[in-house]
Amino acid sequence: MGKTSKKHHLDLLLYHLRRLLSPIRLKELALSLLLLLCGLYPRTVSSSCGTTKIHLWGPRRRRPDRPALVLIHGFGVFSKWQFEGQIASLSRRFDLYLPDLLFFGGSATADENRSVEFQARCVAEAMRKLGVERYSVAGVSYGGFVAFRMAASAAEKEVERVVIITAGIAATATERRKMTAREGRDVAEWLLPTAVEDLRILFRRCMYRPPTWLPAFLLRDFIEVFAGNCLYSIFFSAFHRNVFHLLVNVDNNYKI
Repeated sequence: MGKTSKKHHLDLLLYHLRRLLSPIRLKELALSLLLLLCGLYPRTVSSSCGTTKIHLWGPRRRRPDRPALVLIHGFGVFSKWQFEGQIASLSRRFDLYLPDLLFFGGSATADENRSVEFQARCVAEAMRKLGVERYSVAGVSYGGFVAFRMAASAAEKEVERVVIITAGIAATATERRKMTAREGRDVAEWLLPTAVEDLRILFRRCMYRPPTWLPAFLLRDFIEVFAGNCLYSIFFSAFHRNVFHLLVNVDNNYKI
């Protein structure tokens, strides 16, 4: 066996060891176990035309004595990461449904539509296919825009109550461009971080009480793990940038 072949096998072994000992992968496993303990199970729902699939966590069957609640995550994370602190308590009172939006987690589409309205229609169709006729919906950040569109049009007859935890729902494209221009850089660079410092900026901007210190190796591990889920790969990052810039630059004509 030549030196090149030995080095290749050694690199492969180290790669798998890093994956096995990855703190973020262990956290991912712990979150999945939390969801299972709360009576939630992973499912994939395909659209009627078969070009779109929505991955979500939800109960195996509806319980008539509990209202249904859909939680929609923000930009950059998957549903189980976004709502880690709320899942246990809410699952005792609601039938929870946690979808991954398109191109986050296990959800994807061959459709070229990248609009908030399309995201809303896909989640609404998934809920119909699961047989959930009435539900409330809560959305954080980008998920707030999707939740609003579900309540306003995509699932107007199904949504009973809507909770929106975001800003700028009714802002015009001009107002949103001014807001992002104040950053002095392309906001998508830290919303889709590929560098440790950009991830630090994202945590500081998006968390109410961000950690005072995080080691660089942990942040690199976070980026690597999410890249493994296709979130920050070159191909999918292009889609996320498309989604983000569409959100910023298109007038949505929302009325509140």
